[in-house]
Amino acid sequence: MTTRFIHPHHSAPDPPDRSTWQKVRNVSWPFHDQDDNGHARGIPSRTPILIMVWLDFEHDGLCWLPAQAVRWHRDRVCVYLSDDRLAVPYVWVAVTDVQRR
Repeated sequence: MTTRFIHPHHSAPDPPDRSTWQKVRNVSWPFHDQDDNGHARGIPSRTPILIMVWLDFEHDGLCWLPAQAVRWHRDRVCVYLSDDRLAVPYVWVAVTDVQRR
């Protein structure tokens, strides 16, 4: 077993504040596996496009936010945005929930 040494004058970064995280109710994965888990394996990243996206947060409701479309497939879009309510900065949504800026 390896012990990680932290120099006394340095500290590890604070863990993320999970209390701000909210579920996004309009998540829409492009594919589902045999256990009905959403995934996007095999869809390549693309040159980002500036967009606006509707996200429906479990506590805050609908929000119209600036983002970037970074992957897409048929009628689904993967958007990248920085928002404290998201556990990760990527969300898949239906193409009807985005608009070019």
